[in-house]
Amino acid sequence: MSSSLFQAYVTGEARRFFGPHPFSVDERRAAVRRAVRPLEAAVASGLTTQNARYASSAAREAHLDALRSGAAAVVTGQQVGLFLGPLYTIYKAATAVRVAQSLSQESGQPVVPIFWLQTEDHDLVEIASCAVSHGQAETLRLSLPADPHQRVSVAHHSLPASVIEQLSVLRTTLAHLPHANTHLERLERHYRAGVGWADAFAHVLAELFADDGLVLIDPRDRAFGVAAARVHRTALRNASPIADALAQRVLELEAAGYEAAIAVRPKAPLAFFHPLGATGARYRLEPAADRFAEVGGHSVHSLEELNAALDADPLSFSTSALLRPILQDTLLPTAAYVG
Repeated sequence: MSSSLFQAYVTGEARRFFGPHPFSVDERRAAVRRAVRPLEAAVASGLTTQNARYASSAAREAHLDALRSGAAAVVTGQQVGLFLGPLYTIYKAATAVRVAQSLSQESGQPVVPIFWLQTEDHDLVEIASCAVSHGQAETLRLSLPADPHQRVSVAHHSLPASVIEQLSVLRTTLAHLPHANTHLERLERHYRAGVGWADAFAHVLAELFADDGLVLIDPRDRAFGVAAARVHRTALRNASPIADALAQRVLELEAAGYEAAIAVRPKAPLAFFHPLGATGARYRLEPAADRFAEVGGHSVHSLEELNAALDADPLSFSTSALLRPILQDTLLPTAAYVG
């Protein structure tokens, strides 16, 4: 039977896999020192533009200034689910805020809480429903239509008209509860037909954490294209040795009695390719002789062709679960991550 890797991490029993331990004050301070750096100019500009769309927040503006000047970050994130998705979305954001405050006090350095909007994924079905506990025996389940076969990143999807009906059901069910009307009005302001899934989610979250200065980032932004292209180019060029190193780590985890959380595919790059452009379907790539084939698609591409597509439009690529942390830490000065 496999042991819990999470339990081993928090108790310090798996330090050879994770290095610094979060319960050590000295190692937390060191993590902040390593992370502190100003954002790249293009990243800073994109982040400022994105956050200017949300509810006004002096605390958020101060955090953006700190990031431009040189700060560390505590990053968390979640898929942009219906009405903020699972409750732990709120807990993760709140924890990032609290940890950033604590690290800043310990280190004497500015540390900013950042929420990564996971918009690259194309699994609309996974985010199109939510369950609401409301004091009755039966949980309220809300959902919007979602095609399980579509492959376009969630960033490029808009809410259907049926969101209005689901808001009405939610109001009927929850309106009698304390403080319900304030939050229902907040949801109704932003979850509207034709609004992007990511936009609705981000506006609600930004309002909830305006006083805490939570900064939000959506990776599907051309402002981040140059930095993202570096990540994808390396992942494509070194697909085989990266996959080999990951496979070796899986063997080491299993030998130590742990179970790897993510499957590693031999010699496969960690990027998804959008052959019809940023707003088109995305496909995982797998090796096919000296080329790369679209899994679920119909085409095979040479490395030269993929690099040319990357040069033309960096958003014609998106990350897998294993590559996303690399893109995150390329864009942001990450001292800690809340999972």
